[in-house]
Amino acid sequence: MENHYFFLLQEVVNDAFKKFSTIDHDLISANFQSKLQKEFSDDQLADLLIYSGYIPDLYDNDSSQETLFSKLVEVLVCEWARRMGFSSRFIKQKASYEDVNITINGKVLVCDAKSFRLGRSQKAPNVKDFLKLEDIRKWLARYDNKLGGLVTYPCTHEWSSSSDAYQYCSDKSAPTVMLPYKYLSFLLKYKNNFNTANLAALWDYNRIFPTTLQKKMQGGNRNAYWLKIDAEIVRITKTTPQELRKYISESDKLIRECILANLAILEKNKSDIISSINDSVNAETDINKLKREIIEYKTAAETGTLTDLISRINNFRL
Repeated sequence: MENHYFFLLQEVVNDAFKKFSTIDHDLISANFQSKLQKEFSDDQLADLLIYSGYIPDLYDNDSSQETLFSKLVEVLVCEWARRMGFSSRFIKQKASYEDVNITINGKVLVCDAKSFRLGRSQKAPNVKDFLKLEDIRKWLARYDNKLGGLVTYPCTHEWSSSSDAYQYCSDKSAPTVMLPYKYLSFLLKYKNNFNTANLAALWDYNRIFPTTLQKKMQGGNRNAYWLKIDAEIVRITKTTPQELRKYISESDKLIRECILANLAILEKNKSDIISSINDSVNAETDINKLKREIIEYKTAAETGTLTDLISRINNFRL
């Protein structure tokens, strides 16, 4: 296996929680960007971008670890933009603001950098968790010279055929491009092939999407969206459809490798827990204690849902 960085962000998060009693997200983020600038070449950052955005499933939901991990993904996008030759900064005040602010040709791009868990219950996120055009409009309203919105996300969390997401991301009233991290990687890899300032043309929705791609259109609006975006990226980067397809195909192989590495960790944790249970039960000589534990376990497993319902009704409805 080549030397990849599947767990780099997780290592940064874990290290921070070992070292500090109080987590300063802005300081850790700034230090992480400094590390990327000092230690990572463009090729290494392009590699890292491909499999970005996977929150470790072993983190508790809405935990401080999850928050810091998501922040580091925003730093990756910020550093990508800087290396593309754009002005960029990650936003410190989070309420009602974009994650990353990017300026191309003097025009502002507001970016929402998404991170998702591999083990989430749905193949793709709820659209309302992925994009709210009203948020994009609100963020852009703060700036005089505006280009549009950008949503970055891991490609494994995308819709199969049609979605409101593609409809929203083809709405010229608030031009918002959705790009998986592997596409950011492609753009960085080929940045010397073209004038990166020309990437602003990707938000020329009057030309690219003169009409919105409706969810119920024939053939699905997913394919229609990517036909347009892929063609525009090839034109801007002065590459070929074959080069883009090859890069995406190689990226997908690397993403699969990353997923399998994450899956191996979960399988190992499961195996360790089973072994620990077996060892504990086999070593126990008190039969009555074992019976009590079995009763407690079966009670929790078979009445847990009812217990939750009773508790909610008592707490919220009486």
